[in-house]
Order: sequence, then C-alpha cells, then structure tokens
Amino acid sequence: MALPKAFWLLWSGQTVSRLGILAPAFLILFLEQDHLVDAGTTPVMVGLFGAGILASGLVGGAVADMIGPRRTIIAAQPLAAVTALLFLVTTDVYVLGLLSLATGFLSAVDRPAGAGLIAKIVPPEQFSKAYSLFLVGFNVGMSLSPVISGFLLSFYPPALFIVWAAGSAVYALLVWALPADEMRPEEPGGGGASALRRAGRSIAEPYRSPVLVAFLALVFLLACVYLQVNSALPLDMRRSGLSPGDIGIVLAINAVLSIALLPLVPRAVKRMGDEMPLVLAATLMAVGFGLNALADDITLFTAATVVWTLGEVLWAPMSATFIAVRAPEGRVSTYQGSYFFAWNAAFVIGGPIGITVANAYGYPFLWICLLVVGLGVAAGFKSMIRIPGFAATTARQPAPAEAATAPGAASRPRPHHPDQLQPQPQPQPREST
Repeated sequence: MALPKAFWLLWSGQTVSRLGILAPAFLILFLEQDHLVDAGTTPVMVGLFGAGILASGLVGGAVADMIGPRRTIIAAQPLAAVTALLFLVTTDVYVLGLLSLATGFLSAVDRPAGAGLIAKIVPPEQFSKAYSLFLVGFNVGMSLSPVISGFLLSFYPPALFIVWAAGSAVYALLVWALPADEMRPEEPGGGGASALRRAGRSIAEPYRSPVLVAFLALVFLLACVYLQVNSALPLDMRRSGLSPGDIGIVLAINAVLSIALLPLVPRAVKRMGDEMPLVLAATLMAVGFGLNALADDITLFTAATVVWTLGEVLWAPMSATFIAVRAPEGRVSTYQGSYFFAWNAAFVIGGPIGITVANAYGYPFLWICLLVVGLGVAAGFKSMIRIPGFAATTARQPAPAEAATAPGAASRPRPHHPDQLQPQPQPQPREST
C-alpha cells in the first residue's frame, strides 16, 4: 500500500532540514577558527549543545501532544533559523553559550513531533514502513551534512548558518502544507498554570507503565553501547593507526548500509513478536562493538561496523514502533519523547564514561564490557514479556485525562504486532513509494 502525499512532504522537509543542520563538531570548528572560544571553553559549548538535545525529547514530545505535532514543527523552524543567524552577529562568549544550548534544543525538538505526525498521517499497519523510510531521509541528511559543512567551512564559513536557516525555512513551508492538527478537547480550568500541570502530567505519563519503564532503562543502556561510535570508537581507530580518511570510510559504510537496509526491516520482522527485533538488534550491537576488541586495522574495524550496523538498522524503526503501539491516542509524541530522552541521556553520560574506562583500562577492556552490557540488554528485552501489560492488546485509546471527554471513545481489539493491524481509511491521496 502506497504512503500518502502528506508523509512525503514531511519526509522531504526533514531531509532538507538535516542537510542544513550544523553538527556540533563543525560548530566548534567554526567558533575556534574565528577565535570566538578557546580550548578551555570548547567543552562547555559541547556540553550546552548536548543539554539542549537532552531537554528536547521530553519538552518536544509534550508540546507536540498539547498543540499538535504540525504546529510544533512549524513553530520551531523560524526559531532555529533566527538562532542560527545570530551566530553571525555575536562574539560574546556567554551569548554564544546560550545559542549553543538553544541550537541543541531546536535541532532535535522536532523528532518526537515527527514520529507523532507519522502516526497521524499513515495507517497503523504502515507505521514501521513509514518510520523506516523517515529514518532513511534522516540518515541521508545527516550523512551529507558533514560533507556540505566541511566545504562551506573551507570556502565561506558564514554560509554554514545561512544554509542552516534556509533548511529550517524549507522544512516549515513543507510541513505547513500538511493537514492542520486536530485540536484536543480543553480540560476545565484552563490557563498558564493549568497548561504547565498538564504538560507535567503528560511528560510523566510514560513512566507510569512498568513495561515502558523497563524498556526505557534498557534503551539507556543500549544507547551507552551504541553511542561509543561518537566518542571511544574513532579514538580507538586513531590509536590503531587509522587515518582520518580511513575512519571516514568505516563510518560511511555504516551510513550507506543504513540507508540501503532500513526500508527492508518491516517485511523482515513481520512475523516476529514485539520483543524479538529488539533482542536481535541488541545482540548484533553487542557483538559488533565487542568485535572491536580484536580490531587493529581497517578491515577488522569495518567487519565490526557491519555487524553493529545491522543491529542499528533493526533497532531504529522497531523501537519506535514498540512505543507507538503502546501510546494512547494523542500521546504518541510524548511517548516518543521519553525514548529520545533516554537515548540522549546516554549521549551525555555514556560517551564520557566510555572514554574514561578506555583511558584507565584500555580499549579492549571497554569493548568486552560493552559486549557484556549489550547481551544483558538483549536478555532484558526478552524478559520484558513477563512484565504484566507487555502485550499491546488494545488499539490506541484516548489518554486517561481526555477519555471522559472524547466522544465515542470505544476500544477496539488490537493484534500483537503493528503489521497485523487492520487498515484504517485515509482521506489523503496516495502516491507510490
């Protein structure tokens, strides 16, 4: 079944946006190249950028479910464009720190909203397929962005921020063309304080489910394994004698495989239970990063990368699907936000811990530790089926706060796996994939 035109508008907007978004590494290179920060200030800027990303998951998801995912994306993009351009007109280090925090937040605040919007514009049985393709666009943008940034930094550094602002503007315009968000019923006693209380309840809601609490804890641990790709892994490659070009080739293989294989995942896991794709993904990531303990040249590092990339390809769409099918109606973005929070927390915590362990005990010891942690996570995912309430037994229903006011809120039986859901009528015209 073809995906609707609205999905492809969202896909195009996100892809263009990711092409323009400046990676933290190139932001720091720009700041240092123009002597705006010194070596002692650089870690602070990176930390502020990471703190912004960490906050974006919870806040972005809650806001998207309060005002609608389409409105959230449209509202964030002009702010991102203005923030990017402000880098061109300020030299004050404190202002640059605030801009780093803001750009980290705005670079990721759309991700829970994007997942929530997909859940609204495609039938439930197509969520895994649509989200896989959505991640293909994300990976295309994120893979080409460093290439574009490196070229612009060499020839005309201010263009880094002009392109970033332009990409944000295009994203907003394309999402503007999507059908308007449906307004959710207002709760009695509206107002600013009431809205904040609702937001707080919304953010806390996923953590009331024992299944999701266990899932999110395992997500954090698995992310601590996987996100060594941004910290310890390139350092170990360099220690083993790989040149920057060699390291780029190894990581490019990860990007190419992800783009090629992600669309195949929904069909490959169609007959599996909810937990098995997660078990396989964690196992492949654990083994892949564990193999780095044996690697001392580009061939072995490439082989290890292929293994953990297969795990990443399985993980990305199926972890999003696991949450989406368990989120109440109107809460998909908030629930996805809890996932991004757990994942990004590992970015802030797991990366530094990995480097610290490697410096103290050596990189082979780190990779063996990650193998053990990853296999433990795989066992944890398999054990989740014993937690009461694991099975997704009902279709998405109104969230508890709105169940009493939602008209005709009757539950429908829901199969165990999203690919087995019955198609829902879609008013939008469909196009071929």
